[in-house]
Parts: sequence; C-alpha cells; structure tokens
Amino acid sequence: MQLGGLKIYVHGISPVGGSNRLLTNSGLFALPGQRATVSGTCGYVPALWNAPYGSVVLSRSNGGPIRPVIVAIGEYYTHSMLSLGTSGIVHAEMQTPAQSGWPTVCTRPLDGDQLQYGYPGVEQINLGGAYADLQGEEITPVYQWGDPGATAAVASSIAGAPQITVQSKSDGAIWLPRKLRNGAPISYSLYQYRNIEQTNELASNSVNNGMVCSTFLSWAHLQGGAGYVPAYTYDHALIANAANALFNTVQNACNSGVGFWGGLLRSVSCPFNNVCENAGDQVTNCMAANACATSDNTIWYGVRDDPNATATSISPDRIAGLAPHGVGTTIWSYDQGYHPIAWNAPGPQYGCWY
Repeated sequence: MQLGGLKIYVHGISPVGGSNRLLTNSGLFALPGQRATVSGTCGYVPALWNAPYGSVVLSRSNGGPIRPVIVAIGEYYTHSMLSLGTSGIVHAEMQTPAQSGWPTVCTRPLDGDQLQYGYPGVEQINLGGAYADLQGEEITPVYQWGDPGATAAVASSIAGAPQITVQSKSDGAIWLPRKLRNGAPISYSLYQYRNIEQTNELASNSVNNGMVCSTFLSWAHLQGGAGYVPAYTYDHALIANAANALFNTVQNACNSGVGFWGGLLRSVSCPFNNVCENAGDQVTNCMAANACATSDNTIWYGVRDDPNATATSISPDRIAGLAPHGVGTTIWSYDQGYHPIAWNAPGPQYGCWY
C-alpha cells in the first residue's frame, strides 16, 4: 500500500566501475495499486484493513507525551482503539495544544484549556483518518478480537452512542462525530492516567468529562454489556519514574523542536524564563494533579515526592490482558494471538482525525 503506483526502474551494474545505466523500458511500468498518502492529520488509503468489527487495535508510538509514561511503568502499548471494521474506529485522541499568547507564554507556555480539555477527545473516524493518526508508530499495530458476538455488541453500542458532528479543523469538507457522556463531548484528559475516577463505572463521571484511549475502552466495555473493567493501582516508585520521564521528554522535545511538540515555542524569546522547562512542568502538573494552567513545579514534585502517592487507572496493556494484568481483564484479553494489521481488501477512504 505504501509502494502502490510507483514506477519501476532497473539499472545495469557496470563490472568495471562505470555508470550503472537504466535498462530499456525502465519507468514504463508501475507497481500495482495506489499509494496511501498522509497530509497533516488527514490520510488516504486505497485499501481496507483486516481488524474485525468489535476488535481492539493496539499500537506503540515512537514519541509523544504518553510513551515515556508507559515505558516508565514497565508496560508496552501506548494507544488503543475500538475497530468498527471497514467503517473505521472510535478512540480517544488529543491534538498538540497551542502555545499561550504573549507574554503568558514565557511562564505558562501552553494553552491551559487545550491541555486540560484535549481535543478531539472520543471521536469516530474512518480508516483514512485512522491511517493518518497511526503514522510514526514503532511497530505494526495489532488487533485482539475475543468472542465475536460480545465484541460486536460493544462496537454497536458505541457506534450508536449519543454524539455531535463537528467540522474537521484540517479539512472543512470532513465532518467528525464526537461521542457524548452525560450530554457533553468527551475530552481527552491527561489526568486520567493518574486517576480514572468513575470513568469505568455505570454512573460514569470524571473531571473535564475526560477519558484517554484505554479508559474510554473500559467505559465502552461496560456500556456494551461486556462487564466492569477494574482499575489497577500503580505504586509510588512507578509513578515517580513516570513523572520524571514525562517532564524530561516534554522539555527535551521542546528544546529540540521535534515530535509531538515540534514547531511549538521555537520562536519564543523569553530571556528571563526557561520556556521549555516551564512547558515540561505544565504538562506534568496536568497529568499529576489536573493543574494544567500553571508551571509551578511544586505541584508535580509534591506528587512525585509523596511516598503515599499512587495512580489508579486502566492502561492499553490492561485492556489487552498483558502482564502484570493477565487474561480476563476484558473480553478482548482472551485473544492472545498475534494479529498484525494488514491493509488487504479493496476500498479507498479519505478522512481526517481532527
């Protein structure tokens, strides 16, 4: 799919070190099919994937703010999503927040509201949008299915859940359904990694009306009749490591201008402030204490240095039933086979993820 339509060129190899000339008819023929393309947050795929309706798709990113947290707690997958088969996915996702205006940017570099209420949150997108969102993954994503009837019931429940439709911020011709809970759009909330609150319960609720990818799936699991997914408590040593890792990753990415934070804060001139250090403090405050509009590092230090502080949440690995969680956490966890995503059926789609 990544090479479809490319022309084929064949060179002869000179035995005496001369020029390696093209053979006759080079460039006349092309590889079969079309090539998948990505432009920003929008993508085109010439084929459909093999993730069954109701399966959960798991991926591991090369960067971003979540990877260092997952690595620090000794787990593997960084993103999880609910497959709607050939129609796309439902997942919780967050765009990079904008930087604050002048002069606030020097001390509170990121837009606090966008950091706290991550957009688009829980959304339904087609496979073109999903392909764009999955760019830069370290591995080929995989799916877990489990009982087809039970998993399909979860997918149907969420596909038919209350929603509003919003215009894509990347392509005005694309409209995206955002799922609702308690009558309001569900945002992406970094604090869910610290405290799931009541997201996974029947009377579901949380600050910011927020979820992340895996806590959303625990909510979907219960709403779809598959049962309650209990949260897991991470001990203090793990969350202290995670806080340090998150801070260092954001600060370093800001300084280098690459990855999730690429392009942000690069032109800011604040001679009396360390803007990238402040950005690291602000993001870590947001995840540790839901204090997203301040770079006061005593907030996340207070969590990191409190021996009684823990985190209670549901990770992608818990959804998948991987160690230390074990099979039985979800209906998907009973499928421990290896099912890599393949784009192997005809059916072009173009879409965006925000």
